[in-house]
Amino acid sequence: MDAEEQGLERARASSRAIVAIATVLVVGLLFWVLGAVFDVVALLFAGVLLAVFLCGIAGWLSRRTRLRRGWALGATVVALAAVVAVSVWLIAPSLAAQVDELAQRLPQAARRITEHVERYAWGRKLVARLAEVQGLPHAREALLGATRLLSTTLGAVTGALIVLFVGLFLAAEPAAYRKGLLRLTPVARRARAAAVLDDLGHILRRWLLGRLLSMAVVGVMTWIGLALLGIRLALSLAVLAATLAFVPYIGPVLALLPAALLGLLQGPAMAGYVVALYLGVQLVESYLITPLIQRSTVALPPGLILATQVLMGALTGGLGVVLATPMLAALVVLTKRVYVEGVLGDTSARQGEDAPLPGIPERPSKGAMNEGRSAS
Repeated sequence: MDAEEQGLERARASSRAIVAIATVLVVGLLFWVLGAVFDVVALLFAGVLLAVFLCGIAGWLSRRTRLRRGWALGATVVALAAVVAVSVWLIAPSLAAQVDELAQRLPQAARRITEHVERYAWGRKLVARLAEVQGLPHAREALLGATRLLSTTLGAVTGALIVLFVGLFLAAEPAAYRKGLLRLTPVARRARAAAVLDDLGHILRRWLLGRLLSMAVVGVMTWIGLALLGIRLALSLAVLAATLAFVPYIGPVLALLPAALLGLLQGPAMAGYVVALYLGVQLVESYLITPLIQRSTVALPPGLILATQVLMGALTGGLGVVLATPMLAALVVLTKRVYVEGVLGDTSARQGEDAPLPGIPERPSKGAMNEGRSAS
């Protein structure tokens, strides 16, 4: 009897091990497939974001002016192109000069940091170790680096064109693509699928408009603050900060580094002022602008955003980090509407994050408990 029980226990342990190994293999295969196709998925999603943005502006213009939607979309595209062209014509010369100067000043700031670190024994060891790791590139390595740079540039241009055309085509006939997606769902579920698509479009539109507002506020505040501090290249640093503000948490840190290095050229105190300025701008963006955005979109926990950025960055690099937050917002909406409400039948999520969870008895508050004791 003991031998039979031992045999059964060994069989169960073997089956559990096989299941665990199979799960790890399936997850690894899934990540491999995602890594292989995610670049395409990310580009298509970026095109969807552009289409949502264009449709939002065109719809607002059509309601205000009673233009047909096609004419409103054309006017939107022409107006945006004109704004970009005028901005480039006005800002590009000074911005290009500042970018060139920035490229020259950053190595000077790096050398100053290196000189400061080399005053200490641990700093000299660190600098020597970094020099050994980097080394001097051979001719073949330099050629390979130039080839990779050219390939990356061509890939970026191609990706931008794909996003542009996908966005324009989707914005031109959104009803046709929406109808095609709804045809893929069962007839009994099409009404709910249509509601989910509408929710996704609303959330992404609101999130994108809020993110653009946040970028504009960050750029203006950074430019004013750097100009008041007397930091050179304030315009280029502000444009960089506004652009990187599209990526929450990681973007502001990346924008701070060149500004702090340039401030260090004017002394440690100035570098501290620059860091304080960027922290202040980030606090305003995080505790004033972001809550206003989340009122009309979806609340995303910071830890979940950072985890998604790390995962997307591991799958597809920088593009995944840029699109991690809107993808997460869309995934959260799909999970709530399709799984939580559609499968589990829990509609409490629409009442807000503070709504009690069905199935769990709500604990009385301390005030209610004290009132009950006093009444008794």
